[in-house]
Amino acid sequence: MAEQKQKSQFMHLELYSRTGTTQGKTSTGGVINETLRVEGFTDHIIADGFKPVAPTYLYSQDDKTLDEHYQLILDQVATEKDNLGRKIKSDKNILLAGVVSYPKPRVADWSIDDQQTYELFKQQTLDFLKKKFGDNLLCVIEHTDEQYPHCHFYIANKQRVASTPELHPGQAENIRLEQEAKAQGKPVNKKEQTTAYREAMRQFQDDFFNQVSIYCGLDRLGPKAQRLNRKEWKERKRVVKQLAKAYKKVKSEALDISDKSKNLNQSLLELEQQISQVMDMQTQLEAEQKAIEQGVIDLELAKFVREHHKELVAKFNIQRLRSNSNHTSNKLKIV
Repeated sequence: MAEQKQKSQFMHLELYSRTGTTQGKTSTGGVINETLRVEGFTDHIIADGFKPVAPTYLYSQDDKTLDEHYQLILDQVATEKDNLGRKIKSDKNILLAGVVSYPKPRVADWSIDDQQTYELFKQQTLDFLKKKFGDNLLCVIEHTDEQYPHCHFYIANKQRVASTPELHPGQAENIRLEQEAKAQGKPVNKKEQTTAYREAMRQFQDDFFNQVSIYCGLDRLGPKAQRLNRKEWKERKRVVKQLAKAYKKVKSEALDISDKSKNLNQSLLELEQQISQVMDMQTQLEAEQKAIEQGVIDLELAKFVREHHKELVAKFNIQRLRSNSNHTSNKLKIV
């Protein structure tokens, strides 16, 4: 990564084809091998005095590796056709890749505050990319083995790989203007395309600044690009820094409130469980009380039978004899 002297954002997008370009632009395979730190694609790191280290996945759809995502892209584009029914050419851009860098060197030398801000930067960046590219965002990979920590991200149109250029904000405007010109039977206005491309990319950078950089104390542009004098630049830096601190404080308080809310919900749940247990105990006590009351009645009955056993047996035998006698008498009458 090139050295960045100012704390301003660095976000870059690029489209890649399977063959690369004659102007020296690398191929899809080349950019992926470089990201994965494949041997033979790390000379630039070693030349800068650093040791290549395996990257860290911050996000990946279905937990696939970048190699696996790329193979799926190759498999899909092999089955696709262009508007004339022909196979997609190998120099057709099929992969959109980007890099976003955090402009503070050497992670190992950071303070706790630096670490916290960088973690916030990564999370905000990840949220931004997911919101911007949705299901077409394949993975986000972190590198910390160069001068500045940075993240690479990879995007492809999952519905139609050959339409991936339409996901590039600037290229999307060029394609739109080409389609409009064709529909009207007019030649493409190259100047209009250039203006639309720049405006779309400017808006993309503005969106990244508003959703990520401003919360991490980073500027949208450096002082030269903004044509600010030293006093104006220092004031701008002060304001951005204060805003970043305020955001971190608010977010920390929000997390604290969230934790307290979780604890409160847990306490309420435990209280509800205790109330339920008390109600169960009450029901059980009532049932036991009924059983006891029934048991008292049974004991009294048993006592009465025991005390009047002979009398009850005699009465029972007399009643039985009478019953049998009546039964026999009825039979004789019938005969």
